Amino acid sequence: MAPVIALKPALQRFDWGSSQGIPDLLGFAPDGGPYAEAWWGAHPSAPSITASGPLDAVIAADPAGALGATVASNYGKLPYLLKVLSIAQPLSIQVHPTMETARAGFAAEECGGVAMADPHRNYKDASHKPELLLAVTHMTVLSGFRPEADLMRDLEWLGGDDADSLRETLATDGIAGFVLTVLTRDHTGALDRLARGGSGGSLAARIASEALAHHERDAGALVALAMNAVTLKPGEALYTPAGTVHCYISGDGVEIMANSDNVVRAGLTHKPINANLLRELAVLSPAAPVVPSETTIGAARRLSTDATEFELVVVSDGAFDAAPGPRIVLALDADARVQTRLDAAILGRGDSVFVADSEGPARIETTGMVVVASVPVPRG
Repeated sequence: MAPVIALKPALQRFDWGSSQGIPDLLGFAPDGGPYAEAWWGAHPSAPSITASGPLDAVIAADPAGALGATVASNYGKLPYLLKVLSIAQPLSIQVHPTMETARAGFAAEECGGVAMADPHRNYKDASHKPELLLAVTHMTVLSGFRPEADLMRDLEWLGGDDADSLRETLATDGIAGFVLTVLTRDHTGALDRLARGGSGGSLAARIASEALAHHERDAGALVALAMNAVTLKPGEALYTPAGTVHCYISGDGVEIMANSDNVVRAGLTHKPINANLLRELAVLSPAAPVVPSETTIGAARRLSTDATEFELVVVSDGAFDAAPGPRIVLALDADARVQTRLDAAILGRGDSVFVADSEGPARIETTGMVVVASVPVPRG
């Protein structure tokens, strides 16, 4: 295996993407269409490309050398996926399963013969999908559900018979009853009033109203109305564990997650919604958004969570010594240098490399901002 391997990301052109953000990062001419995501990793559906072929195949040829003995034994593959998101329209409201639920659900659909391309298939793999988001520009996101009293005030602001009925549901059955009711019953009147917007509502109400311009009469807008609205400044981060309902609204960011594509949707989408599975997977009660823990190491910030598959280090105008392990280094806005004991690479804006565990420590130097994706090393 080559010591330091240059990566070409897989691009995803979903309709919610922006036309400019990812072309600007990667240095190619936009064509006017949306570029939603760039993926760096070894997910079998869209692996990064190397000079020796897809990264998942390169790793599979020498898993111990690429991943290290412990990671290879525990996961058998690169356990994380690194992305850049460029968001012009709201993504679908969604939730991800726990590991136990994903394993059971994947096995059941495999045994049931549900085709992988079937739009009603819920489990694309047998993994959970915790996620960490780092804002590169200002971002607006929805994460978890806000206090019932806050939602009650917005329903009063909304007014009308539908909203009054939903207030009664909320008072009787809480957030869970509210969410399941808006997803399984018609509330056209409330959606029409919400689409008209107006002054006096919360940030969540404004987001929900504006989302209806892209998803006419989509009941997910009422789910959005119940959620915590979070604005992230560049450099701020948010963590989404299993069961947290979330939705990204606007802005550009770096996302790292367990290497999975399991998604259950709850609205603002043209794809199938599964209210019954949402009831099983989601935390349908008020909870504050989760912020990752942060450790400063010289010019670097290590962002950590309870996920064992990944952590993210942000290096800004300085150097960082990355411990051995499978690492992906991505230069976001300036040149960077990656030095190992046997090799070195110079990265321009948007360039990335995979550094195998067998290379040992790697020193990263930059005059701008670099992110380093890796598997957490146990620390005493």
